[in-house]
Amino acid sequence: MRTAASANPEPPELTYGTFNGFAYMPAMPGIAYRVLFRLLGTQEPGGRCLVTEEELAEALDVHRSMVGRGLQALILAKLVFRQAKGIYLLNPMISGARSVTEHLEAIGTLDPADRLDVDDYQERYEASVARAEQEKKEKRLSRRSAPGSLTPAKAAPEGTAEVLSLSTARDRSRRRPSRP
Repeated sequence: MRTAASANPEPPELTYGTFNGFAYMPAMPGIAYRVLFRLLGTQEPGGRCLVTEEELAEALDVHRSMVGRGLQALILAKLVFRQAKGIYLLNPMISGARSVTEHLEAIGTLDPADRLDVDDYQERYEASVARAEQEKKEKRLSRRSAPGSLTPAKAAPEGTAEVLSLSTARDRSRRRPSRP
């Protein structure tokens, strides 16, 4: 009589994982959870995920920008680390491994700032989101005030967006200015 064990003597690549890191999951946008679960299901041993935003968008049936938003939330939450374009690494506290020893070694080498089992995890995540938003705002303002910018460098009141009049928008060239 053949059993499943005799038919497949090799254990699957991912045989162990601890998922108590989910007990510390921050409040993130819904797309972040969908992306995370997809990455968890397609990971290699050690939590490495080889997937592009386009592939994730197709698999989740959403626009690529939504996947980017989800990945950004996961990166800020330190659940996912971007190694290069299309290469992501899951935090060892939620990734799978081939053995208990391998998994515990990965967690042991984790930087204490990247651990998920800390009391102030939600506060750390919110602070990371606030820093990212501030950096994005500063970058946007610096682009506006840069020489050759199409829009004048005037600060809009907090919480409002600058709106061009229709006549101004029609007169503006749709092409980038040529560089001398």
